Amino acid sequence: MNALHNWHAWLGTDEAGKGDYFGPLVVAGVYVDAACCEVFSDMGIVDSKTLSNRRVRDIAAWMQNHYEQHIVVVQKMPNAYNSLYSTLHEQGKNLNTLLASLHAEAIQTLQTRLGVKHALVDRFSKNDLLTPQLAQAEIEVIQVPKAESDIAVAAASIIARDAFLTGMEDLSQKYRFRLPRGAYRVTEAGRKFIGLHGPEALEDVAKLHFSLTETILDSQQLPLFKEK
Repeated sequence: MNALHNWHAWLGTDEAGKGDYFGPLVVAGVYVDAACCEVFSDMGIVDSKTLSNRRVRDIAAWMQNHYEQHIVVVQKMPNAYNSLYSTLHEQGKNLNTLLASLHAEAIQTLQTRLGVKHALVDRFSKNDLLTPQLAQAEIEVIQVPKAESDIAVAAASIIARDAFLTGMEDLSQKYRFRLPRGAYRVTEAGRKFIGLHGPEALEDVAKLHFSLTETILDSQQLPLFKEK
């Protein structure tokens, strides 16, 4: 029996890109039932952090091919992300509020599509910011840390990471510049990027509220971006 719940059909959600300076923020939702749980397990679906990028891409492609209706991806590329974050910041809110809205959208989309009654979420905030956004939805939601031990959340983590990697590749190809993942040792890449494309282009590839932005622009003696 599942240690987190006793549901026979449910959806799981997880995100990718939250801690990465470059690239999108992605939340994915995946619906599972008794019929596909065993198949997912046999496919080696586990927490994406334990898998190589190649394995993530392969499993995600297989899932999209065989279980497309079970999957939803909600993605904010940097430009849209920066605009939303700026608006929330002006309201005294933060990244977790934005994350809650993306998780809620994924949950509501799958609920509408498949009539899901239960959802398990990899908890991203000490405060419950998600439940109020689902007040009108008839769905039971459990939020726990390290929920990737659950097959649905593990599947969502794979789909989210795959979408993040695709977003990074698309941006890298668009600007002909290999954008690094993570938030460490990326300062030099940021400096080189604005040297090639100018500081304004940074808002199209990076999450500007990271303190890295100040470091990158200071190194070029450029002013900080103004809040929109």
